[in-house]
Amino acid sequence: MTKRTTEPKLITRRTALAGATAATAVTGFPFVAKAQVKKFAKPIVAGLNGKVGDPTYESIAMIPKILKEKHNVEINMQLHPASTLGTDQALLESVQTGFVGINSNTSSQWSPFTSAWEFADLPYLISDWDMALRLYKSDLFHQQAAEMEKKLNVKVLPMVGAGGFRMMWNNKRPLKTPADVQGLKIRSTTAPIVIELNKLWGFNPTPIAWTETYTSIKQGVVDGMEVQAIWTYKFNLFEVLKYATETRSTFTNQVQVMNGDLWKAMPPDIQTAFMAAAQEAADIANASDRKLDTEYHEQLKAKGMEIYEPTPAEYKAWRDLGEKVWDGANAKKVDKTLIEALLKMQKT
Repeated sequence: MTKRTTEPKLITRRTALAGATAATAVTGFPFVAKAQVKKFAKPIVAGLNGKVGDPTYESIAMIPKILKEKHNVEINMQLHPASTLGTDQALLESVQTGFVGINSNTSSQWSPFTSAWEFADLPYLISDWDMALRLYKSDLFHQQAAEMEKKLNVKVLPMVGAGGFRMMWNNKRPLKTPADVQGLKIRSTTAPIVIELNKLWGFNPTPIAWTETYTSIKQGVVDGMEVQAIWTYKFNLFEVLKYATETRSTFTNQVQVMNGDLWKAMPPDIQTAFMAAAQEAADIANASDRKLDTEYHEQLKAKGMEIYEPTPAEYKAWRDLGEKVWDGANAKKVDKTLIEALLKMQKT
């Protein structure tokens, strides 16, 4: 008996179309070839200072999910929250060298490395959440991002808020005007503009790492701090603080960056998808942050915190001193056209 052999059939465009027609006949649905998933396999280590669930954490943590669901791109992101990989300054340095792939921190913390964001730390220039959101998508933001990228080995990602306005907290007494300060010791960042503002108000500012703030207040190294409601609540600082004043001076902005070499290693199409996903994540985080800003104020009051809202005359006393920073020595690196642009943006 002769053994039959079956020759493999050559798949042609005609046979492929015939197969698709058959599939339609059987299932009722046309055959659709599934798009191939694009992958960027190089690990992306994200060293963040926010806790899981915080908007400044989620603004990065949501990116992989959005990339996969909306852009058919998979990345290998490894998330490390709550400064577990090091202090703020250590992480800011690490993202430039590449030990960390992504980092985000307040604009004031970047001041030792770049003056690109110092304009955003000038008091009384960002008037509210609406203005902040306009700033984050403005030509001014993209201009300053480019300035930062010229000097540092980073790619700037979309900006997010970090809890709204800082509040002036202390554990000694209510502060209605700067006249009530009388040399209280205050924890500050290392930003010269922040230090100058605190001195103008009458405080004795002391730069202390965020991770050491709770202990420093508890042990009496400092009497308080200037920080947003969300961080006061999330880090249990209501246990060592009592009084707050709504000076509404400095709106806090979070600068998110990726290591420059890591960014360049991404194919252009994945870069485009990544930036689109990062913007969507930032938009979601900002909406959440704005809502939580109000909620944490109420939760802090429920914990027994006294939050004082100055009268118009008292507010003017804080603001008049604060605006002196605009013409001070530490604002010399800030282009005056940036101040003018922000004042104009207030009225938009």
